Amino acid sequence: MPPLRRILAGTAVAAALAGAAVYGGLRFADSMHNDRATDPPQQAHTTKPPAPYGTLESSQYGYGTAIARAAHGDVIAYAPRHEAQRLLTIPFTITNHASKSYSYQATVTVTVTAGNTAGSTDTAFVSSDGLLPAKATMSAEATFQSLGAVPSHDINVRIIRVEKRDADGNRL
Repeated sequence: MPPLRRILAGTAVAAALAGAAVYGGLRFADSMHNDRATDPPQQAHTTKPPAPYGTLESSQYGYGTAIARAAHGDVIAYAPRHEAQRLLTIPFTITNHASKSYSYQATVTVTVTAGNTAGSTDTAFVSSDGLLPAKATMSAEATFQSLGAVPSHDINVRIIRVEKRDADGNRL
């Protein structure tokens, strides 16, 4: 084949490939548009969606028996539970019963009441980590590493102070 014919044949093949690519791209874009124009298929929900923030009552968190309350029931401690690696975790709920948002910080003490370490006391803080909306409840926990070997019934949990602040930082 003479050189000119090779160039023309190569150009024709290149043009055909370019045309096919443009045509295919346009068809793909059109199919994407058509897919978006129709509603996606509906799926049946088999699980209940999570409750909106703060809509659970304190008793609905599944923590069991309340063992300490403070600030007119705004802060509630529940029975301690043992975790791996000698950790003792105490679950809490913090409820803002007011009509305005407030932040909370509670000081918690744990005292061993029996055994070799009777009288040992440790302190932790539990907070709302910012403003808690009006009428909302949240969960929190305090973890004590050194008390993991102590039986739960040999531990006295007390909420010794609750500090409640408004949006401006004023203590109530």
